[in-house]
Amino acid sequence: MKVRDPKRIPRILTLLFKIWEQQPDLRFNQLVQNLQAIYSQQNNNYGKRDFYEKDGEITYQNYYIDLFYLEDDQWEQFLRDYWSEIEEELQEREKQITPEVIEEVVQLFIEAGMNETEVSDSLKERIRLFLKKESKWLTIDALLIAIKTLPLEERKELIEKIKRI
Repeated sequence: MKVRDPKRIPRILTLLFKIWEQQPDLRFNQLVQNLQAIYSQQNNNYGKRDFYEKDGEITYQNYYIDLFYLEDDQWEQFLRDYWSEIEEELQEREKQITPEVIEEVVQLFIEAGMNETEVSDSLKERIRLFLKKESKWLTIDALLIAIKTLPLEERKELIEKIKRI
């Protein structure tokens, strides 16, 4: 009888946790289903099961992914590779948040009425964290444009939100 390594459990769950943190709007089963579909696509449609459904007079083809026989070490390697791709993307986005970008945001906040005495390394770090988080959805350039086009009152609200990060 083959004994599976129990240490694989926290490793796999940790990878799922990290990946899920980057996609927090997904429900857990959506996350797993999406990951299984990606695994299948990358591995010659492994686990893809076709079936036919009949809806009244119409019969149509559908499929589901069945990874029941996939070994945990293969799944873990896939998750590691997938997480590596996410990390590379995160690092690439982080590189775009330069001191010049942060200074530009500071100037936009000063234009909105923030006192220059409020500018500190701590505030700049909070701006960096804000840009890093929001860059999941928009590029840094798009975020700058969005901040520039905010009415001054909304820019002031954003300043307060960032101060609470």
